Amino acid sequence: MDAASHALSDALHLLRRTDARIVAGSLDGLDLVLPDGREVAAHVTVQPRPPTPHLLAKLRSKHPESRLLVVTPRTTAHLRALAHGGAVDVIAPDEELLVVLGTRYDVPAPAPAPTPPVRPGRGRKPWIRWATERALLLAEHPITQPNLAAALEVTQQAVSLAVRQSRHVHRRSGGWIAEPRSELLDEHLTEYPGPGGASTYWYGLDPVIRQATDAARFCSEKGVPVLQSGDVAADVYAPWRLPTRAVLYVPQFLDFTAAGFTPTTAGAHTLEVIVPADPTLWRTARMVSDAPVILVDPVIATHDVLRSPGPDAREAAGHLRRTIEEGTFRG
Repeated sequence: MDAASHALSDALHLLRRTDARIVAGSLDGLDLVLPDGREVAAHVTVQPRPPTPHLLAKLRSKHPESRLLVVTPRTTAHLRALAHGGAVDVIAPDEELLVVLGTRYDVPAPAPAPTPPVRPGRGRKPWIRWATERALLLAEHPITQPNLAAALEVTQQAVSLAVRQSRHVHRRSGGWIAEPRSELLDEHLTEYPGPGGASTYWYGLDPVIRQATDAARFCSEKGVPVLQSGDVAADVYAPWRLPTRAVLYVPQFLDFTAAGFTPTTAGAHTLEVIVPADPTLWRTARMVSDAPVILVDPVIATHDVLRSPGPDAREAAGHLRRTIEEGTFRG
């Protein structure tokens, strides 16, 4: 998870600690119910350092019809003055500061340990190249450039650039293949930083697979697409260990208290719900399944299992990656 993702996840957790509710939203905007019952919809900007007065003016001018919610580790006197005057809204996790509609909301103590700082990556992330690599890792046969472009919903030019940038992707009769598959998978899992975005954390009492099923059903009832990942996806692709935590990807924030879950911290959750920045997750997932509630592709599932808790996570990921190399994850 990159610095922006950590900052937004920390901001969402701080909102929860003040008893504010996230009714809906995305990485760019949130619909909130504040602790005093007021409702607010705001455009969200995540800034790695306190924005200057010039940048604040520019950000406000971009969305004159919306409130601006600034998420930044700490504030300046100018930013605090604007927030207390009601001109902008601010969440500063390092200062445990929440000011919305001109009102500061107190954050109950004690605060959890802060998220370790992460050095932000530079430049735009090559989501299309990574998705192209996953598509070829999952393919049983060579795939033509037009078919890759159609599956990934991008142009053929984008696919052409992606395959040229990958060392272990080669053209053969019939299309493009991953070769050697194991070496491409190694490089991909090492380089891919995860889907980014922001996470909310939830706790439930039921077995993890039941939690994932109930949460996915809740999303489907809301008309929100959902992907299951982590231990739950691995239990389908390559059953080996008992799932301990569920991971879901959704395109927008939802309040899972209505589904029987309790908001909690990153260290105590049984369900993590991620709104990803990577726009390709659903595209490569559809290459494996077209069911209404589907799993992430096995490569993403392997990435998430590798980052899951437990001393056997790496061994569980090893079982999953063998199904990718052998093409047996389809059952």
